[in-house]
Order: sequence, then C-alpha cells, then structure tokens
Amino acid sequence: MRREIFRPLFVKKLVLSLFVFLLLDPIHTLAKEELTAECKKLLEETKEQYVNLVANDVLASFDLFEDVKEKNAFYFTASDLWKMEFLTGKDSHIESLKKIMAGKYRGEKRLYFFNQDPDVSYVLFKDIDHNNIMLTLKRDPDNWILTDKKMKKGKQITVETAECQDQHFMQKMFDNLYP
Repeated sequence: MRREIFRPLFVKKLVLSLFVFLLLDPIHTLAKEELTAECKKLLEETKEQYVNLVANDVLASFDLFEDVKEKNAFYFTASDLWKMEFLTGKDSHIESLKKIMAGKYRGEKRLYFFNQDPDVSYVLFKDIDHNNIMLTLKRDPDNWILTDKKMKKGKQITVETAECQDQHFMQKMFDNLYP
C-alpha cells in the first residue's frame, strides 16, 4: 500500500525532471546564440531597404525626390551628428540639431541641405502614424531654429522580413542532433 502512495509522486518528479532537462538542454538554448554572418547581412540589407523606401516616400510626398538627385543635395542622420560631435566637441549648433532629430519616427530622420546652402536645412522623416513630415530650419549665430513644419499623409511601408533566424535555429538543432 505504501508503494502505491509514492508511485504517483515518483511519476510527478520524473515528469518534472524531464521538463527541466528539456528547458536546460543546449538544443533549446540555440535561439540565444549569435546569428550567422549571412543572417546578419540579410537582416542589415532588409533594414536598409526599409529605410530607403521610407525616405523615398517622404521625399516624393514633398516633390523633392528629383531635387535630391539633381541639386547636389546631401543629408546627415542623427548618428552622423553624434559622430560629428564626438570629433569636434560640444557645439550649440549640433546640440540644437540633436534635439530636433530626437523622437519617435519610422526609418530614420534625415537632415537635408539643398543647393549648397549651409544656412537652410530640412529635416525629413515619417512619424509613427505614417505621416510624412518636413521641418524647415534656419541657422542663426548660436543654433538652428525651426521656421516651418509641413505634414502630408504618407504610405505605410512594409518589407518582407528576413527569416534567417528560424533557418539558423533549425540548422543548429540538426547540427547538434547529427554531428
């Protein structure tokens, strides 16, 4: 009789032990492993494609797409501004631009200069509600000042996401099962 009482407890402990083993098994922890170089490259290309599609939609909505190609336009990203500040030190102009470039957006915010005019710039981006935004800035002696803001309804941009993470996991799992 005593054996019958302990048998269900033994079964419960065995099932619990197997469950813990499966959770801690290396095969199941592979999802946390480093992605392959090929997968990283694929993810970076997908991100770059998305950022460019967003930027092209914003430029097109303000009829600036051709201007970028024809008028020697160039742009800086927020990351570029932080790099400039690192190289040149604190500057009130860069600080004012960093404040304008901060916030929520899709793709990336870009600070454009057209017609080689260093005193007027445009921050173009897509907000989180898919609206395309153009901020016009003018440089004064101490910082950049927002002089105009335009908003137009933008397209919802989607790209097919890279699925290499799942492929990476499956390959690693098979590599461990059949070494």
